[in-house]
Amino acid sequence: MTITTLMQALIGLGSLTALIVILYGPWQEICTDIARQILFEKRDAIFDLAHSGKLSFTSREYTTIRSSLQASIRFAHELTLPRFLVMAAWLWRRHPQDSNLRRAIKLIADPATRNQVEGLVKDAYRALLLMMVAKSPVILLLFAVLLLPGLIVLRYLPISGKVKSIEPRAGDFIQLEAEAA
Repeated sequence: MTITTLMQALIGLGSLTALIVILYGPWQEICTDIARQILFEKRDAIFDLAHSGKLSFTSREYTTIRSSLQASIRFAHELTLPRFLVMAAWLWRRHPQDSNLRRAIKLIADPATRNQVEGLVKDAYRALLLMMVAKSPVILLLFAVLLLPGLIVLRYLPISGKVKSIEPRAGDFIQLEAEAA
């Protein structure tokens, strides 16, 4: 083995080590912080709805929605794709009732306000779902390796509707886990 080959091996090993440290260190925190920031923004938007009189600050719906989003903010650092998949499989078999958050949203009397709140909550849970994917080194590796072929395939497959239909149920699973945590 020559010195050049040994140096290349050491550089490769060092680069791999640095990548692993970054992926399991700062990258995890960055992803969590971004998702939490989005949840804070959505929670603040619901506060603004209450401030404008569309919801009552003292209503059970508002306090439940706000505390549910707060639980998701606190729970975000524990949410990972493997944990989510195990939790979803367990909850799927039990066919759980709606989360407290989902029930509170359904109780909002004004349909326009209810739709606004549903949209804000959907955006919040989309951020958590994307965070789980971004925090998964396996998914990131698959995405990097399959990026170009994947984009080509996704362009011609009609799966975006199927992904969007899974989103609300996944959000409910996340919320149920956050409420239990």
